[in-house]
Amino acid sequence: MQPVYINHIASIHPDGKRIESESGRYYLAACEPDYKAVIANPTLRRRMSRIVKMGVACGLQCLGDIRTEQIGAVITATGWGCLADTEKFLSSLIDNDERMINPTPFIQSTFNTIGAQIALIRQIHAYNMTYAHRGLSFESALTDALMRIDEGDEQVLLGSVDEITPASHAVQQRLGLLKGNITAGEGAHFFLLGKEPVNRYVPIISDVKTFIGLHPADEVSKRITAFLDRNGLQSSHIDCFVTGKNGCAPQDAIYATLEEQLFPQAAHATFKESCGEYPTASAYALFRVAQDCIDGTHSGRIVLIYNHYQSVNHSLILIRKP
Repeated sequence: MQPVYINHIASIHPDGKRIESESGRYYLAACEPDYKAVIANPTLRRRMSRIVKMGVACGLQCLGDIRTEQIGAVITATGWGCLADTEKFLSSLIDNDERMINPTPFIQSTFNTIGAQIALIRQIHAYNMTYAHRGLSFESALTDALMRIDEGDEQVLLGSVDEITPASHAVQQRLGLLKGNITAGEGAHFFLLGKEPVNRYVPIISDVKTFIGLHPADEVSKRITAFLDRNGLQSSHIDCFVTGKNGCAPQDAIYATLEEQLFPQAAHATFKESCGEYPTASAYALFRVAQDCIDGTHSGRIVLIYNHYQSVNHSLILIRKP
């Protein structure tokens, strides 16, 4: 595939904001903007749930003043979907004995709501797709976006969004998904990808790869080496290795092994201490790398992001600085 440029970025993410749960543990909550400044229609804004407002506002901020006819696709990703609306619908189902249920929360809980709302507000009559592939949701959407541009689209709006609620946080704890020191989180992140750069400072996405399964470190190392080889690179060429360490020692062990054995010469960075753990957290990693490149604060030219979700969903994203 041809290089794809990250021309604009936007993010709504935690900035040190913590919410303490009933169990005494805390999770990271997104610092939301003044939605009135982004979503002008008060009636529309009032009908939106929190996650929809968060995703739509982030997407509109990323689009800026760009002409809608230039957008070839709107592609979004979510691992959990609209949790608050789902909870509201299920609670209504129980409270009303499964009779005379208000369908609005169910309709608004569908995963494609955010991408559809962005398209309706900006009148983008183009390809619109949402991916809900657990820990590979964002990478699946990114792969689709790269293919769309490779097939002729000039620009694609790509985004991800996931929310956390007190109830979902409690459920994750009961299921053992927050073992060790894992801190749950949430966020919305959007990228305007283009076939051509808007300036010479924007970062380039060279490749993305996903794989699934419980793999030992040596198997993951082989897959990373093969991924680099198909891009004409060796491990020594990676200037910065970004990993999804989340505080759980068993899950972090594979990252530590790769840092020591495969990328000992590279700078090592993490991101989940800022955004928390959730299915599409890798989108925040891409946002951070892109922001550093655009701001000129990133020293390395070639960056590799490796993340796994629950040790099962693995992804690799290769970024180059111009």
